[in-house]
Amino acid sequence: MKDLNKKRIVSTWKGGKTTQLCIVPENASLQERNFDLRISSATIDLERSEFSDFRGYRRYLMKLEGDITLLIDDKTIIIKRDEAFEFMGDEKVISISKEPSRDFNVIIKKDKKADISIKENEKLNTNKGEYIFSLEKAKINGKDVDKYALYETDDESINLEGRFIYIKIIN
Repeated sequence: MKDLNKKRIVSTWKGGKTTQLCIVPENASLQERNFDLRISSATIDLERSEFSDFRGYRRYLMKLEGDITLLIDDKTIIIKRDEAFEFMGDEKVISISKEPSRDFNVIIKKDKKADISIKENEKLNTNKGEYIFSLEKAKINGKDVDKYALYETDDESINLEGRFIYIKIIN
């Protein structure tokens, strides 16, 4: 298992701050839009903000803290806890938050999909290139992990103690 927490990049976006947890390939650039996968967490500090355009990508968003409502093409979507909401990167998305909020994001090339689920106190058989994100102070294989820490798995069996987001990319 690979600890990805030393490579975090924090930057500002229109509605708050974003923390890039992982980008693939490692030398890719968010600004140049030349990545295959990006995993991040962002704060939403404004009551109303517009999401950045990620044309050519598929996006997944999960609520971590606060409340998040999205407006997409005159549809109102209330983001529920523990559910990944999928949308295309070129859709015009407005976020409405009545309080400061935090989300978890996966952005991948539009020809791929992600399987994103919550795992709690489970043993998993993982493959190389899958990801585990801790939702609380927890343990992986008996070792303490911090809240909001990201790890890339290998072909291995892992024991999770606590709540996690599990991300598998489907080609």
